[in-house]
Amino acid sequence: MSTQTLRALAKGYAIGSIDKEKYRKSRAELIEGIIEGNVVLKTIDYDPPLKPNNDIEDAITEGISRDKTEIISPQKKSKPAANNVPPTIKQNVNKKKPPYIFILLSTIIVLSLILAVILFYPKPPESNSVVAVTSDNSNISSSSINKTNISSAGETLIADFLRGKNWNEDSLDMFTESWSALSDQERVSAKNTKRMQRMIDSIYKQFLEGKALASIDSQKAINKQQKLIDFANAIGIKDPRLILE
Repeated sequence: MSTQTLRALAKGYAIGSIDKEKYRKSRAELIEGIIEGNVVLKTIDYDPPLKPNNDIEDAITEGISRDKTEIISPQKKSKPAANNVPPTIKQNVNKKKPPYIFILLSTIIVLSLILAVILFYPKPPESNSVVAVTSDNSNISSSSINKTNISSAGETLIADFLRGKNWNEDSLDMFTESWSALSDQERVSAKNTKRMQRMIDSIYKQFLEGKALASIDSQKAINKQQKLIDFANAIGIKDPRLILE
């Protein structure tokens, strides 16, 4: 029969005399033995409590025999009579009203006035002005579209010619015929565009190239320069730089 106690096991584990596994194993065996009745628990005899001295007993008795002050609970306290309130104070209390009532009434009145103004205020006649503005805008947009179409016809012709980079006589004659087929308004609108300025610069560039050929073939150079001058005059370009020397 084992005589070891749980207290001794815990003390041995605390000071490190036994390791954790041995402590757990011994504790399990000891508890199992206690449950099965194989281990007898030793009764611990504690010392009885000390009896108080005579002086202490007299002090306790004297304290009990003293006069006790009566404690009145809060519930037993008398409440002041309601009739003691002066009548003037009662009247003032009855007359007081919460301020939010006045705020609510003021808000309702203001909203009612705003709604009445919105419903009954005469509206200005906007229909005629809207129709007039719409018609004006449609006229402006249609006129701008027409101007764009008129200008784009001549610009498209110039752009196609410059993109082809073909300056032989047949190409120049074909452009002159197409240019003549345009209306006067289309030609006038195309003259004030950037593409027409590019056409003027391109003609002058070809004119300078023709002048450079004078040292190789003077007659061919003169013919090319004269053709460019005639081409410029045919499409309405007056460039003072285009002069035969």
